[in-house]
Amino acid sequence: MEEKFGVDADQFAALVLHQLTVIGEHDAQYHPADFKIVVGSLDLYLNNIFRETAGLPAAERDGRIANFVASVKDDAEPDTWPAVRAMLRPILRPNTFGINSEAGGMRPITRPAFPFIDELVAVDRPHSRSIVSTATVRGWGVSADEVFTAARENLTALVGSGGYQGSGLIHFGDNGDGYCTSWPLVPGWLAGCGDGTHRPIAFVPDVDTLIIAPDVDDLSGLFDHVEQRYREAVRPISPQAYTVDDHGTVIPLDQSPDHRHRALALRARCGLAITEYGAQSAALEEAVDRHLAYPGHDNLAPAFPGTLLYVAADTGPYTTTIWGKDVEYLLPEADRIIFCTKENGEMTTLFEAPFPAVAEITGLTPIPGMTPRRYEVRHWPTPETLTRLEATAIPR
Repeated sequence: MEEKFGVDADQFAALVLHQLTVIGEHDAQYHPADFKIVVGSLDLYLNNIFRETAGLPAAERDGRIANFVASVKDDAEPDTWPAVRAMLRPILRPNTFGINSEAGGMRPITRPAFPFIDELVAVDRPHSRSIVSTATVRGWGVSADEVFTAARENLTALVGSGGYQGSGLIHFGDNGDGYCTSWPLVPGWLAGCGDGTHRPIAFVPDVDTLIIAPDVDDLSGLFDHVEQRYREAVRPISPQAYTVDDHGTVIPLDQSPDHRHRALALRARCGLAITEYGAQSAALEEAVDRHLAYPGHDNLAPAFPGTLLYVAADTGPYTTTIWGKDVEYLLPEADRIIFCTKENGEMTTLFEAPFPAVAEITGLTPIPGMTPRRYEVRHWPTPETLTRLEATAIPR
C-alpha cells in the first residue's frame, strides 16, 4: 500500500526544496513565516499546493511537487508579447481574487464576466500558469483589451464553439491544462452543449470543475453538491448555476424569470454575494488597520464596511444590509436595505426598502474602482427623504 500524505508544513517545504535541487536550483531559501520558498527573484508560495496535495499517495504528491517547481524553469522563458501571445488563456475568478495584493502593479487585469465573477488572463506555460498583471501588460506595450481578445481567440481555437453534445450529467475535471471552466466564455459553446432538447445549465464550483446538466425537474441534489464543492474548494469560483438566454448568451440562472429552479438559483447567488462581500470586508478592515487607507482609494475616509445578510423568505432567498443612524458606511449592494435607529442601547427597525428605490431617492452611486460594488454613506437621510423612503417600504 502506498504511503499517504501526512507531512507537516516544514516537511512539505523540505520536499519542495529537494525537487528544486533535482532541477539544479541549489540556492533556494525557505521562509517558514510566509510559507514560501525564494528562488532568485521568484517567490514560490506553498499554501495552495500544500492543501491540494493533502491526502494524496506519496508518488502522486511528489509528481505534483515536481510540476510545481518546474515553474522556476518556465519563468526563465522569454516574456515578450510575441513570445507569449499564443500562450494566453482566459480564466474565471471571484471578484476578490488577489484583493490582498498591496502592490497595484501586481494586481491582475480583470473585466466583469458575471455578477461577482471576473475574467482574467493566464499565461499557459508547459509546467506553470501565471496571471497577467497590469504591470506585465505595460511591459508588453499592448492594451488590456488586446490581451483579453488574444486569450479568447486562443481558447476558441482549442475547443471550438460548437459545445459538447451528450445526454444526462456531463462532468469535466481539469488537470490544470484544459481550462474547462473557461469554456463557457467562448461565444456559442454552452448553447451548443447537451442533448439538444433541454437547455443546458452549467456550474463552475472551483477552478478545475465544470458540470453541465440538462434543465430537468429536480436539480436540488446537484445544487447541494455544487455548494459543498464550492465551500470546500482550495480555489473556488462560484456556487451559481449558469444557463443561456434565447440568444445563446450565458447568464446566471437567477436572471431567468419564473424559472422552476429560481429559488435554488437565488440561494446560490446570495451565497456567492455574501462570501465575496465578506472577503472584501476583511480586506478593507485589514488595510485600514495596517495603512489607515484603502488600496487604490487613498482619499476615501475610513467607514464601517456594511455586512451583507441572508434572508430565507417564502418568496425566495434575498440579501439585505443595515443602514443605521449615526454610522458612516461603505454599504454593499443588497437586494434590500433595513433602516434602523438606536435609542437607549436598543436597536429599532423602522422599515425595509428595495435597494434600487433607495439608490434612486438618496442618489447612491458606486465607489469608483471598488469591486464588489460599495456605496459611501456618511449621513442619515433627512426627515423628508426618510418619508419618501418609507413610502417604498416592503410590507412585513
